[in-house]
Amino acid sequence: MNPSVSWRAASRGLVLLLCGLGFIQCVAAREVRPEEAGVEGDAMRQAGVLLARMAEAVRSLSYEGTLVYLHQNRLETLSLDHRVEQGQVEERLISLSGPIRAVARAKDRVMCVLPDGHPISVERAGGSRFLDTEGIDPDALDEHYRVEMLGSARIAGRETEVVGIIPKDDLRYGYRFHIDRDSALPLKSDLIDRDQEPLEQLMFTSISLQPSEGPVPEMAGPSMRGAPATSSTSQWRFDAAPAGFKLVMQHEMKQPDGSIIEHFLFTDRLSSYSVYIEPGVEDGLDGVANIGAVHAAGRKLDGHRVIAVGEVPLETVRAAIAGAYRVAASDRGKP
Repeated sequence: MNPSVSWRAASRGLVLLLCGLGFIQCVAAREVRPEEAGVEGDAMRQAGVLLARMAEAVRSLSYEGTLVYLHQNRLETLSLDHRVEQGQVEERLISLSGPIRAVARAKDRVMCVLPDGHPISVERAGGSRFLDTEGIDPDALDEHYRVEMLGSARIAGRETEVVGIIPKDDLRYGYRFHIDRDSALPLKSDLIDRDQEPLEQLMFTSISLQPSEGPVPEMAGPSMRGAPATSSTSQWRFDAAPAGFKLVMQHEMKQPDGSIIEHFLFTDRLSSYSVYIEPGVEDGLDGVANIGAVHAAGRKLDGHRVIAVGEVPLETVRAAIAGAYRVAASDRGKP
């Protein structure tokens, strides 16, 4: 990525996205024979139960451990401390190799210390955590993903069951989770393409479960993955969104200079991308850029800067900005 590129229009969202992702950050359909339907149904149910247990474990258990993060042929070592105390979750992630970097998440803030030592503090959005497992519903993914049991494996000296969420096309990424049989924590998480080739891998090399203090944290509200689809009520519309992606959230972010950034969030119930639109920005992203599996695309449109960014393939963010357009004032508020 060109460091001179100004992503001012997406700065707040990118800080939240990259603080986490900067550390961690061809399937042919076949006919199912009647005698196979029951077996595949049982496997789907088993996968669904495991994914639900995993999400609950990440939310409710205290644990600390050492992880390795493999991306772009680079290997990093990380320390993760996840605590549940009096119904609140606190997390701290520290790089153990390379430049000193750290991320800490508390009730309502995310603190980042970047490689140059510069700290950044931003409001925490939603209930997202380093291990992003909330709201995965296998039944809601059937159109664009296959959910499968992929056997078992041994990770960090513990036995795991392997669940794959495999994309059916090239517009999204999937996951392969190695779920601990005892605790249900994901001990290894692979970001995969439709051929199940890993793009990024995050794996515990050691982990220790700690006693949690106080009640189990309440859900921070409905997961983005389960949010209902909505229609844009702003001056901006999005035609021909990438297949399967629906708008689920929009809001305005007021900047210190008084300008307004409009933020739109799209999801296919597993993957997501954001579109940021800001008026009157001359310098900014024209074209495409990426940090690992996070891709961005930007262009000028009607005196505005439009940027799409997410942990999705390049084709997806390109399509996202290609379909953006502005409507007349008389048509605003209409679906």
